[in-house]
Amino acid sequence: MAVNDKTFERVRHYTLILIAVLCASIALSCSGDNGGSGIDGRNSETLRFVFLADSRSDSYGPDPVSPENFINKDVLGLIVDKILELQPQPSFVVFGGDMAYRGRYQHDNTSFYTFHAWKDVMKKLTDAGIPVYTAIGNHELYDTHGGTYFLANQTEFQAEFTDNPNNGPAGYERLTYSFTSPKGNSFFAVLDPYYITEDTPQFLDGGIDETQMTWLADQLARTKATHKFLFIHTPYYYVSGPSATPDLNYSFTMLWKMLDDNKFDLYACGHSHLYSRKTIDSNVAPYPQPYPLLPPWQNNVVQLLNGTCGAPLENDDPKVDRIAWHIFDVHNAPDTYYFSVVDVNGANTTVNSYGYNSDTKAFSTIDTFSIQKNPSPQIVSQRRKKDKLTMLVGR
Repeated sequence: MAVNDKTFERVRHYTLILIAVLCASIALSCSGDNGGSGIDGRNSETLRFVFLADSRSDSYGPDPVSPENFINKDVLGLIVDKILELQPQPSFVVFGGDMAYRGRYQHDNTSFYTFHAWKDVMKKLTDAGIPVYTAIGNHELYDTHGGTYFLANQTEFQAEFTDNPNNGPAGYERLTYSFTSPKGNSFFAVLDPYYITEDTPQFLDGGIDETQMTWLADQLARTKATHKFLFIHTPYYYVSGPSATPDLNYSFTMLWKMLDDNKFDLYACGHSHLYSRKTIDSNVAPYPQPYPLLPPWQNNVVQLLNGTCGAPLENDDPKVDRIAWHIFDVHNAPDTYYFSVVDVNGANTTVNSYGYNSDTKAFSTIDTFSIQKNPSPQIVSQRRKKDKLTMLVGR
């Protein structure tokens, strides 16, 4: 039976992703990284950072339309003030995308980008010496009424957020990047699931292209960090609303396999306007179903979904168990917005998440959990990995 060009290209795309994922696993197994022993004082390193996402408003705001109205600056500003009160202060803040209702507005004689207005709200942090790193969301790419991703918005984002590291693949600078803690005990990567090379109709759930997968595989082959964190706008496991399409989620499955093989601590994301966290263990199946070729997940990567620090809360009933997935949303407390404080201390990671309730005008702790890295050596057979590569690519 003949295979059309589109199907062939899809098979080729995912074959290359599979090769990148499995080569990263082979590199890890041959590197002698013991997954937690550390050298040169890495195990004694302490570090604090904050993660939050989705500060956009839900409209253009009142007339006259102005950039700051595209951001829920009142809530975001209160969270910024709370972050500044933390003791010790965080070493940095990571924002997971959807900072404004639209990345750009154009109507009649009015035209502006909204990125600088968002930076003005975050300026208290940077003035205090706390760097702010950003992941791009889908709303950054919308222009006026949305419906299309605009390349000009992506280019402007890259030009505006110059504090983001510039070490991503060519063309992805300041969109895809990595950095490491001062003593090298923690590795951080940011990916862009919406990367475009031309104006294109939106596909909300995004995808991870082979360029970024190959780049991340190379980064992981080089690091000896005990702790690893990924920041991205889109969840892999959706807890409410429509889930990603099978084709697009397939690339996220390959990404999750890389994270699982490399024993990541956290996959931190936003996009869904609620809070949820779940340890993705062997009881949580890869998506889409059925998926018989991948073994169960082994290494308990946590999906931390912290999806509103100002964006309107979702009120859909969750499609997963609310308790098992630690969901906090409009059903717990209306008009509540979130941020998470992550403390890394040697082999241990502790995450405290806070909610600001606009009715009570107060912050409270909504969730606390810890991740203990296993200091025992990771022993993986290179032959077994190569056999698995042959099985998957030959599918």
